[in-house]
Amino acid sequence: MACVLEPPLRMSVLSEVTASSRHYVDRLFDPDPQKVLQGVIDMKNAVIGNNKQKANLIVLGAVPRLLYLLQQETSSTELKTECAVVLGSLSMGTENNVKSLLDCHIIPALLQGLLSSDLRFIEACLRCLRTVFTSPVTPVELLYTDASVIPHLMLLLSRSVYAQEYICQIFAHCCKGPDHQTILFNHGVVQNIAHLLTSVSYKVRMQALKCFSVLAFDNPQVSMTLANVLVDGELLPQIFVKMLQRDKPIEMQLTAAKCLTYMCRAGSIRTDDNCIVLKTLPCLVRMCSKERLLEVRVEGAETLAYLIEPDVELQRIASITDHLISMLADYFKYPSSVSAITDIKRVCKLYHLFVSLNIPKYYPQI
Repeated sequence: MACVLEPPLRMSVLSEVTASSRHYVDRLFDPDPQKVLQGVIDMKNAVIGNNKQKANLIVLGAVPRLLYLLQQETSSTELKTECAVVLGSLSMGTENNVKSLLDCHIIPALLQGLLSSDLRFIEACLRCLRTVFTSPVTPVELLYTDASVIPHLMLLLSRSVYAQEYICQIFAHCCKGPDHQTILFNHGVVQNIAHLLTSVSYKVRMQALKCFSVLAFDNPQVSMTLANVLVDGELLPQIFVKMLQRDKPIEMQLTAAKCLTYMCRAGSIRTDDNCIVLKTLPCLVRMCSKERLLEVRVEGAETLAYLIEPDVELQRIASITDHLISMLADYFKYPSSVSAITDIKRVCKLYHLFVSLNIPKYYPQI
């Protein structure tokens, strides 16, 4: 099936397709396998950081040929791996590029590649899948179409650190609701990624943490399971609390606070538990500090609002913690650098927190 570019992209690039770009594609059809391999390697070097070249090659039909070579049993493992790398690079271009790759059915081809025994090829396929699935134009349901995919991804978690990072990132991005949470939970995702929270790789720890945050959101079953999972003799909530420490990266502190917040709201941690009152709530208040990036402050405020919304005592504690009210008032003074719509969303989120704290009632001047 031919790949189809969006009309505006097609018109803008067709006139700019160069002889050099055509040369890259022509080499993919050479009868000499070594020349094909070298052609793919040269193509890989040509598209790095060059969106124009990526669009040219897609228009010229490089993607179907790359996918064909990737799936051919007669192709060497090295050639298959280089094809996956080039496809991954093409997917890092524009959203229209990703749409074109999806039109060529790239996901089934890459998932088939995961059945290989070669680790480098598997990692290249996973890296490309991660990039495609995290694009806003990719339907996340494509991950769940084949019931054998999730169990196989679970098995691949033991292959390498890179596999762990990419798979956790795919899970975290593609878990969009209770149905997805149930599928992942039933396939043992909690038990399979819990030990990754102690990985030597920061990226693996972060992606596993993000995975737990989306799994626990508004899900009592998952949250109750998380509360009772042991990793190296420690319960998961204790590990999350350690990640709240001030010496940890802000991203880690905020994501760990989300995990504990969602578990608390789901009923697996009491609102008067010390890990909530003395750790999670103060951490979220810190995230609201003016020293933080605006995006962090808004996300911290939104999570804090969700945490304290149903509990009057938590609202009282938050209102007297570390000048929170005055910090929140500053949010309204500075516009974001993104857009007016972003500012409106920010104000709505903050007003949600203000209502939770009863600020409109007690501080009408704000």
